[in-house]
Amino acid sequence: MKSITLKGRSASKGIAEGEALLTYDALSFLSDISVTEGIITSPQSKFKGQSVSDKILIFPTGRGSTADPYGFYMLKKAGKAPAAVINIDANPTTVAGAIISHTPMVYKLERNPLEVIEAGDHVLVDGNKGVVIITKQVT
Repeated sequence: MKSITLKGRSASKGIAEGEALLTYDALSFLSDISVTEGIITSPQSKFKGQSVSDKILIFPTGRGSTADPYGFYMLKKAGKAPAAVINIDANPTTVAGAIISHTPMVYKLERNPLEVIEAGDHVLVDGNKGVVIITKQVT
């Protein structure tokens, strides 16, 4: 197995690890993800139907209104929230949602996470230090 460490900025504290789930679309936790099921519902996303639950959710940035943190919080209360979030650029509403949901979040990594991380990679997110460790399966 190959391990890659990337440093960035912390948006929300905590440590989590799990399987990577990537989407190349900006996401709203209120309108693009079912807050009761944790399933991506955005009709334009090629990842429609995939579950974010307990995954390391990687996407460019958040989108949405001031109600977006509530969507993130509802996912957490339903037990369907991602284990951690990695963004290229942090959107304030996504950051607020991660903080109130106690979900680790990092952004502005030294390399684009959508070019380094692949779906299914094992990823550890350390929101305390702003560090991401990716373990790739060598086949």
